[in-house]
Amino acid sequence: MVITLRRVFAYVFLIGFAVLGLAGAAQAGSCPAEGFVKSAGDAYDRAAAAGTATAFANAADRFSDLRSLSFFALGQYRKDLPKSREADYLNLTRKFIGDTLKKHGGGLAGGNLDVLDCVASGGGLQVTARSATGRTIIFRLAKSGGGYTVKDVNMQGIWLAQQMRSKFVSTIARGGFDGLFAYLGS
Repeated sequence: MVITLRRVFAYVFLIGFAVLGLAGAAQAGSCPAEGFVKSAGDAYDRAAAAGTATAFANAADRFSDLRSLSFFALGQYRKDLPKSREADYLNLTRKFIGDTLKKHGGGLAGGNLDVLDCVASGGGLQVTARSATGRTIIFRLAKSGGGYTVKDVNMQGIWLAQQMRSKFVSTIARGGFDGLFAYLGS
């Protein structure tokens, strides 16, 4: 009887594991942001094929709120940015974003993204995708109007918004806004 009961438990465990595995696969396949992510991936793919920082900045601008991202990067110093320097700051951060994405996303060229995982996270979604070249990209998305916007993107293990915030805050702490503008302008 013990062997039969063990077999029953084993079958129940295997069935439960299979159901959970299928549910996880269905979750990625039914990601509500899959079309958005694939469109963003296509834009980054075209940027990688173009090989320019401007192409990456344009792709990021189309699928992200670069203004919010740029101000997020200032951290506690946001309120200290002089209004008269805001436009210059936004132009310089757009260039920085393009350069950073080019550096970490240059190997994306090669085709469509496959969505691997789609998980609700902090009121938004975190979507993990893989390019045809095998590169993994993780998107943190937020609802925006009737669709989504990219709040952060991870390429080659680097989160863009977090990288910006870390670098910008430490630069301001050492050299003020003049130091940040010099860094961004170089």
